[in-house]
Amino acid sequence: GKLRNLSYIVLLSFAAREMSVIYQGATKDAPKLASILGVEEDMMLTANDPGAKKSYAIHRRPKMFGHRGSLYEEPENTIPSFQRALDYGIEGIELDVFLLEDGSLAVFHGDGGDQMPGGLEGYFGVEGSIMNMTYSDAKFLEFTRGNSIPCPEDKLEGARIPLLEDVLTYVKENYAPTAEVKIELKGPNTELPVIEMVEQFDMVDRVTYISFYGDRIHNVRKLRPQRHEESDSHVYRTGFLWSVPPADYIQLAQEVGATEIHLRYDKCSKERVNAIHAAGFDSTSWFRGPAGMKVDMRRFREFEEEGEGMYELVWRTGVRAMTVNRPGRLVNLMKDLEWRMTVNNSSQ
Repeated sequence: GKLRNLSYIVLLSFAAREMSVIYQGATKDAPKLASILGVEEDMMLTANDPGAKKSYAIHRRPKMFGHRGSLYEEPENTIPSFQRALDYGIEGIELDVFLLEDGSLAVFHGDGGDQMPGGLEGYFGVEGSIMNMTYSDAKFLEFTRGNSIPCPEDKLEGARIPLLEDVLTYVKENYAPTAEVKIELKGPNTELPVIEMVEQFDMVDRVTYISFYGDRIHNVRKLRPQRHEESDSHVYRTGFLWSVPPADYIQLAQEVGATEIHLRYDKCSKERVNAIHAAGFDSTSWFRGPAGMKVDMRRFREFEEEGEGMYELVWRTGVRAMTVNRPGRLVNLMKDLEWRMTVNNSSQ
């Protein structure tokens, strides 16, 4: 009891001193993430006054999603990765889907970034794209460790690309009905077959269809325009993804009938989040894949790696959901924030 609380207070005091050093020097270097996101003042308040209650109480706990599962612990976009993420008690997972030559829906991201995905070389050491394969061939591909696959090497043995139906079956049979799945329509012509499969599993209320391509979001809305009678909200949820949002990103989301706007974490500023909510959309921040985050660590030198420090800054923007590569560490942050509020309340 008392000893445990005292330990937390000592730990928080030390953390506050460290944060104060970081943020007092923020203006001397390139813009820090806190400044970019518009939460620097909030962080300074906490760093200079660890007993400050306001900064911990103004934002609600976000929904938490595992980006391709928990990819630093298990091979991304595989059932073990999704299991590891969901076992942390988060709200759901995010995954990527391609339509293969034989009509199969494969869960895979691949090389090429978010605009030209599906490359095999960084994942399996072979040339080509998964879009030019059948699942009977793709299921035998063996993962190789590298920049695209940062999990421990011993986790790769036996890991295989799953079908979407395998993942939906696993989630439905092993987790509560509240467990959600964000499906990125990674390849072309995925809209209708993905919708029909989700309907086959009776998981419409648990899935959000997301994409960087407005036409894919618009196709989902045209195929399934239904609305709930009481709330008038869309039955089929959709999210418009942005790496670098243009000035008219909200208008574009309105035009394609999106229900959510998903911003890359370093573009998910407090100002944008407030504008998204004011326009009637839900908001989500997403973190880049391992290769992209490695590049970002050279930009944001105040952090050694993606983790609690970055997550807290993004959380302070007021974003309603966060899709991260280390879901266990986001869960730890939320538990820590709850303890801070408990300590603050008990000291008042």
